[in-house]
Amino acid sequence: MKKILPYLLSLFLGTIFGFMLFKNNDFDIKEVFAGTLEATAFQLGVFNNEESALLMKNNYQDSVIIKDDDVYRVYFSILSNGIVINKMEKYLINQKINYYLKNITITDQKLITAIKEYEKAMIEGSDNVLVSINGLIMSSYKGDST
Repeated sequence: MKKILPYLLSLFLGTIFGFMLFKNNDFDIKEVFAGTLEATAFQLGVFNNEESALLMKNNYQDSVIIKDDDVYRVYFSILSNGIVINKMEKYLINQKINYYLKNITITDQKLITAIKEYEKAMIEGSDNVLVSINGLIMSSYKGDST
């Protein structure tokens, strides 16, 4: 019992100090265990002001604007499946849409769910299906990508 007492005491004190530290810093344990997804974004442009980004977005109905530090990025699509990424690249090339592939980490849970759910249907679908489902995915974005 004498050998166990110091371990129990240190565990107890560590738990109390850890709880106080995290409580004082507005720490949310859910953020630590939240799922993330490594994805590929089809970036159409990078702008210094939001107005220019909005002009680009207006040309591509389903695109989204993501503020990244001091710039605004316009993304046409965000995907994670290699087959679907290749299919989207072919579609954009055929449509003569210039893009840049950018690796991003997604923390927006609604967007992660949409990507995982809809990409399966995009594999077998035509270009029209690809674009329609891409619109569903992009409309689920709420804004937590980095």
